Amino acid sequence: MMAAGTFIVARLSGVISRLSTAGAVVSGIVFVGMTLLVLSEVVLRTFFSTSTLISGEYSGYALSAMVYLGLAFSFREGAHIRISFVRDRIHGIARFVLEIFCHLFVLVICGLSSIYLWDMVRVSKMRNMTAYTVAETPLYVPQSIVFVGLCLLTIQIAARLLHLVFSGPAALEKESGP
Repeated sequence: MMAAGTFIVARLSGVISRLSTAGAVVSGIVFVGMTLLVLSEVVLRTFFSTSTLISGEYSGYALSAMVYLGLAFSFREGAHIRISFVRDRIHGIARFVLEIFCHLFVLVICGLSSIYLWDMVRVSKMRNMTAYTVAETPLYVPQSIVFVGLCLLTIQIAARLLHLVFSGPAALEKESGP
């Protein structure tokens, strides 16, 4: 049973790992697009005394997209900031229990946030809500991108939690190194 569970967790981890990487790649593409948008705004204002009228709004949306689409990849790579003064001082089963607790806590927070965000996207779409800007961007569009990023993070956390549960305390010892 444990071997089958470990195999399934490994397969799921592989899938979410690829999805996390895809989110990071899209985040990078969005960064390039945002840079080009801001650059074009600067050129238009400097040399042609005109504006795109959307660069501020869309740069904000792009920034949100970059952050949220990159969260799962950052989590997988251990790039999130961790306050580890307690974690580094304990070992063995106590550290394992702490890691499980922390992952469960974060999973619940991200899961609840995803549910709330989905409701916000749904209501924005249902009410045809738009931004109070010249572009009148339908708000569900940028909200949906943030929702996808948060879902990727939630699934990445769940995959990590399952890996810990099925691998046991030995998984943490392998990560610690010398």
